[in-house]
Amino acid sequence: MYASVLLVGWGWTSEQYQKGWQEVEELGYHACYIGDDLFAHQADADVGTFEPWTMLGAMAATTSRMKIGSMVSPAGRRHPGLFAKITSTADQLSNGRLIVGMGAGNAPEQQKSLNQPFRKPLERVAMLSEELDILKSMWTEGRTDYVGEHYAIKGGICEPKPISNPHPEILLGVLGRAMIKVAGRHADRVNCLTADQDRVKIICEDIKKEALTNGRDPSAILFSRLATILFTDEVVTDTNRRGIIEARARKIGKDPEILRQEIEDHLVSYVGHPDRCAEWVRRSTSDIGINEIVICIDTVDTSSYEHTMAGLRTFARNVLPSL
Repeated sequence: MYASVLLVGWGWTSEQYQKGWQEVEELGYHACYIGDDLFAHQADADVGTFEPWTMLGAMAATTSRMKIGSMVSPAGRRHPGLFAKITSTADQLSNGRLIVGMGAGNAPEQQKSLNQPFRKPLERVAMLSEELDILKSMWTEGRTDYVGEHYAIKGGICEPKPISNPHPEILLGVLGRAMIKVAGRHADRVNCLTADQDRVKIICEDIKKEALTNGRDPSAILFSRLATILFTDEVVTDTNRRGIIEARARKIGKDPEILRQEIEDHLVSYVGHPDRCAEWVRRSTSDIGINEIVICIDTVDTSSYEHTMAGLRTFARNVLPSL
């Protein structure tokens, strides 16, 4: 079982971000991921966000052991010919530790800010599929010629190649049937985008079947879940859960209703004492065939460096040894 971190870092300084990911590595986490957002989600729209692939280059150069990557870069954000160069460079800087996280979802307001259309889901999946074809060709071939419905490349060159053999790991965020088929062809890692335990198991099994259909070894695919972790000093029950969340919201200066919705609407979340978290992690991951939990402390848009790092230290101290 791997435990990794989604280090959001909205509102942080660049110095805090670097200190943060270096400590994530020191604490023993498997991987550190960065989200791919042009700006913060609506509730925190006034806080700053760094360009993720620039930051991943810095992360690559200032860490040495843990995997690094995006979670996830949306289809259509960057032309795949350019993205091949960006990711190859990051893989070189990391000495082959890069995970290229991609997905077919995106925030409509971020697309509109670039004057780009927010396409229907199946169109976005089709774009992603073409992007993956182009990336894998440019990562591994001398020159790439490609003509698709959404992209075209003529004599594309990507030198130097990535260090990873045969190419950087591809992580895909997956929920629907169309993405299951794409994952069966391309994914080395899959992040299951649902809180439903039974649905998670179905997604994993269906992707393994698709992998077999495509002549791939399904056992080589790593499956993960993204989880919000909110630690408390007291034992949490159905009776006191809401009050605990509202008290934490006031402590970190967030609207209580916004924090409650974020935690309850998130893919999967733990609210409770650190000593009981390892058992919850196992029930939510290894017991249903998941190999990696990716944690986000308190809520996906917290902007407190100190609070985030304190939570990551608590998880490393109280939970990691039991996984």
